[in-house]
Amino acid sequence: MGRSISEILDDIDAFVPIDGDWLPLDRLLDELWQHDISTSAIPLLFRVFEKFPDDDGSGVLWSLAHWLETRDDYESALRNSLSRQPSLMGKIMLRRLQESETA
Repeated sequence: MGRSISEILDDIDAFVPIDGDWLPLDRLLDELWQHDISTSAIPLLFRVFEKFPDDDGSGVLWSLAHWLETRDDYESALRNSLSRQPSLMGKIMLRRLQESETA
């Protein structure tokens, strides 16, 4: 039996890279993607960007951004995240969202 979504989200929320190693977060995200993730998890996932506002997580945060962009319900959570803590990945996502709206 696999771990619950809440256990995985707790580990994601507590994640801190050790010696620049982001692979544990990558594994947690892979584990999370195996589940049907509700809208209520989206703000917690944006907190990862807020926690590391100037980082792309050695590319790991890009996979999180790409997954969030597949959701129809991420825009307000993105804007709320950016109002709490502007982040590199959040700003990139907002710019991409704006570009897609004008295209």
